[in-house]
Amino acid sequence: MEMTTLVLLLLVPLAVWRIYSRLKVVLGRTKSELWRHYATLAVMTVMVLAVAVKILGNWVALAALLAGVLVGALLGQQSMKRSRLENRPEGFFYTQDRKLGLLVIMLFVSRLIYRLFEAYLHMHNGVALDPDFLGNPISSWLFGLLGGFYGLYSWRLIEWRRTQKPVPRPIDIFDIK
Repeated sequence: MEMTTLVLLLLVPLAVWRIYSRLKVVLGRTKSELWRHYATLAVMTVMVLAVAVKILGNWVALAALLAGVLVGALLGQQSMKRSRLENRPEGFFYTQDRKLGLLVIMLFVSRLIYRLFEAYLHMHNGVALDPDFLGNPISSWLFGLLGGFYGLYSWRLIEWRRTQKPVPRPIDIFDIK
C-alpha cells in the first residue's frame, strides 16, 4: 500500500466520527419553522423523483428506490412517534429521535464515502469508474430511504403545526416599553 492510501484509510474514520458528532448536535431540540418543513418536504420529493427519472429503465434499481421510500416512510413515522413536540410561549419546538435519524443519515453518508473511496481507487489504478452510481440498487435504496424518512417526517411536522395554536406569552408587568 502506498502512503496516500494509508493516510486516506486513517482519515475516513476521523471524518465519519466528525460527521456523527456534528449530527448528534444538529438532531437535538430544534425550533419548528414551517418554511423549513416545507423546504425539506420539497427537496426530498424532488430528490426521489429525480433519481426515479434517472433510473427509469433499470427496474431493479427502481424497485429498490421504491422499497427505500417505503422503509424510510415507516421509519419516519416511527421517529415521529418517538419525537418530543413542544408548544411553548417562546414558539414551537421538536426533538427528533436521534437513533433513527442518525441511522438513516449515516447509512446515506457511508454510501457516499464508499463511492468517493471507490473513485479514488479507480483513479489511482487508472481504471474507469462505473458512471451509473444511481443504477446500483444499494445507492437507489439509500436515496429512497433518506427521501422517504425526511419527507414523511417533514409532512408530519407540518400536520402537527397546523393543529396547534400558539400559546400566548404571559404578561410581564415589569416589561415597560
